[in-house]
Amino acid sequence: MSSDDVTFQVLGPWKVRLGERLVTIPPGQLRVVLVSLLLSADEPVSVATIADRLWPERLPDSPRSAVHTYVTRLRKLLGRHLILTAPEGGYLIRVPPDQVDVHRFRDSLSRAGGARDELELLRAGLRLWHERPFSGVSATWLDHEVIPQLTEEWFRATERRIDLELAQGPPGGSVPELWELANRYPTREGLWLRLISALHEAGRRSDALDAFHRIRAVLSEELGIDPSARLLQLHRTILLGGATAGEQPRPRQLPHDMVTFNGRHEELAQLDATLGTGTEASPVIVTIDGAPGTGKTTLALHWAHRIAPRFPDVQLYLNLRGYGPGAAMSPATAAETLLRSLGVESALIPSGIEERSALLRTALADRPALILLDNARDADQVRPLLPGTSGLVIVTSRNQLRSLSIRDGAHRVTLGPLSEEQGAALLTATIGPDKAASDPGAVIKLVNLCDSLPLAIAIVAERVLRTPTVTEVVEALEDEKARLSGDGPLGDLRAALAGSYTALSADAAAMFRMLGQHPVGEIGLETAAALADVPIVRARESLDQLVAVHLLEQRRPHRYELHDLIRLYAVDLADPADTFARRRLLDWYLFAAVNADRTLHPNRRRDFVAPYESRTPVPFLADAAAALTWFEREYECLRAVIGWAAANGWAGYAWRTTMAMTSFLDARIPWRDGLDLLEHAVRAARAADEPAGEAYTLNSVGCIHLDKGENDLALGYFHRALEKFRQVRHERGETMMLGNISLVHAEAGHHEEAYRYATLALARCERLGYTRGRAINLDNLGVAYTINGEYEKALSCLHEAQAIYTELGERAAMAECLRHTARAHRAMGDIARSIRCMREAVTLNRSLRNRRWEALDLAELGQILVQAGHPGLARDVTNAGYLIMAELADPRAQEIKAARDQITVGRAR
Repeated sequence: MSSDDVTFQVLGPWKVRLGERLVTIPPGQLRVVLVSLLLSADEPVSVATIADRLWPERLPDSPRSAVHTYVTRLRKLLGRHLILTAPEGGYLIRVPPDQVDVHRFRDSLSRAGGARDELELLRAGLRLWHERPFSGVSATWLDHEVIPQLTEEWFRATERRIDLELAQGPPGGSVPELWELANRYPTREGLWLRLISALHEAGRRSDALDAFHRIRAVLSEELGIDPSARLLQLHRTILLGGATAGEQPRPRQLPHDMVTFNGRHEELAQLDATLGTGTEASPVIVTIDGAPGTGKTTLALHWAHRIAPRFPDVQLYLNLRGYGPGAAMSPATAAETLLRSLGVESALIPSGIEERSALLRTALADRPALILLDNARDADQVRPLLPGTSGLVIVTSRNQLRSLSIRDGAHRVTLGPLSEEQGAALLTATIGPDKAASDPGAVIKLVNLCDSLPLAIAIVAERVLRTPTVTEVVEALEDEKARLSGDGPLGDLRAALAGSYTALSADAAAMFRMLGQHPVGEIGLETAAALADVPIVRARESLDQLVAVHLLEQRRPHRYELHDLIRLYAVDLADPADTFARRRLLDWYLFAAVNADRTLHPNRRRDFVAPYESRTPVPFLADAAAALTWFEREYECLRAVIGWAAANGWAGYAWRTTMAMTSFLDARIPWRDGLDLLEHAVRAARAADEPAGEAYTLNSVGCIHLDKGENDLALGYFHRALEKFRQVRHERGETMMLGNISLVHAEAGHHEEAYRYATLALARCERLGYTRGRAINLDNLGVAYTINGEYEKALSCLHEAQAIYTELGERAAMAECLRHTARAHRAMGDIARSIRCMREAVTLNRSLRNRRWEALDLAELGQILVQAGHPGLARDVTNAGYLIMAELADPRAQEIKAARDQITVGRAR
């Protein structure tokens, strides 16, 4: 019988046809030998190669003899003429490749590329596949080198075959098979991409979105990663472009109109005249500018409500905070807020302003929107938020925004004070016609005393309602104005504010004065209670009274805002000598930040707080997610308070509050911003003449440079911090620095120095009884052993550190230790354990909401997966890390992207 009468099926059934006879190859090592020969059909395979594949852990005493025994058994099954001894040693199987299913499989897939009959060739090759290749045999060589590559080829061919079938037939035809495949291989994103696309194209949008949520949950739970950019883009397309009118969010965000609105007839006519001037390719843009207090927002809201029925799908409102004590809202933040309002999920929102602006235009395409952008600072803040198609954008600002008119065709409406008649009508609408008619001369006089400013009239009207006659308010306001010696609109407004202030209850008046001590225009309920030194219930009552008389605005639950002109008045009333109020405020921010940081890292020592002590209750935060949410909500206030404290003689609070934020800065804030804040903290500690504070802040700056891979810079900061700690004999601080210096040397590959410093730090921790520090330095020592190739010693230290972290509940430190443990296992060649450790690290950082370290761990996990022979999964994992780092504007994003792009799917030989 010639070799032409022989065929081999080894991808699954393990059957050999020998002429008319079928032979089943028994399980075990015989199959390993046969596959070794068949994968090199008609080519010799050395005895050493076969032996390594049979016994990867430990060779038998006589491997050549043992291999010969297996070959002899195969010859009995298949015939001596098929398996020959090669002249140079080794064996070869005398069978043409086209008679072995694995070669026919690969040949069909190879010939399919670009062929006219591509689909038929793919189908023919795929029919040779039987579930897992080489089932029924266990071999490390097959598991690591051959099967992953073959499986990847099968996936690519299957996906290509489905693509061709989708192109030829109805999109719903492949859905059942895609569901079955996606459920069988749940982490294969390519299958989910095709399934979701097919569902969407078949008109099953809800099912497509459900499938996306399923794969996102699988990736999160199984691998601790986010969906790839392609999957996110597909979801974005379905979410924005494929929804029916009934399925899309229909935001209705306009704040309420004023029931008592009066006047501005000429301006309303100007605004009405702008309607219909836009096109399908450009929106109508209207700017309303004017001095503070002229009622720009009130007019904009009134007109917006009048014309809102023209825009039934989308009505958006956003305060850009262009003028006030805090920083204006950035265009990127504004675009993100608007996208969220349109139903775009956070995971789909890109990081850059240009990308966000483009997505916003996409989200608003074919949906004419009414957008009110309140309190804009300049045209550059507004321009990225403009839709690219029809709609209406109303912008209010103190700035005339001329470039919007010149470049973007905006229609300008400028507000001045009300006319006397309009002012009287506004006042009458509030106090009632009967009261106004009883003394019309007093009404006119009161309007003039307010210089016809709508804000002043609204404030004074509340006072009139509590007074028997308008004349009494006129006389009181004349006296107040004379006392203040104010002239012009600001003087009139101050007089009006003074009248409202004097009518407040004692608690509300005290709260108003206290708000003048706060350096930011926005304040939370708990902060206000701490500042005024009253219980939260009393603070809420006072704040509600201030809202009722228009001295304060409440736009969100438990958050209050002062109009910047009203805040100036509160500042004037605040007692500049009341250091107790300022200390309460600074105490609250410091210890609230310490409390949030403690929620993130319960066992971290916070010696830097001493000798300051908490004097006010701080918010309850249930978990890490709540702590990070608190930091995000208060971040701008914290920055403003830190800057104010540093500039006004409270530098000790400035650097300590910054130190309490370091975990949040590491997890969420771009490097540049974090460095700026910490470098200011170094200067604040120096100004406060606190060497220990300078040491703490220098260490934090050094840690950022270490994260950036700038080892020399990091080492310089750590040595400076060490000297400062030694200057004040701060043993724990010195110990911390010794450990950090060890880590720098380890990262730089300086084994001896790394070992020396880690050993010194460990000995100090043991002497001081500092358990957490002992674990940290065991971890450092493990890193030092790893870089020197002493892997068993490294793992011993790392496992001991993990035991301590487990006992202490130190999840963040445990994540770092797992990363170091993964590196040790990888260096030893134990890839499976390395992957397991890195996945645990990713999961921990994800649960801690530390996105920066989650991304870095994903990138490192990707490289380990490449080594394990899973390039497709490695690309997805690495890409997930890249997307996070890009969102955080971390410079390492490009390095991770480059690593992702270098991952290629190879082919086993």
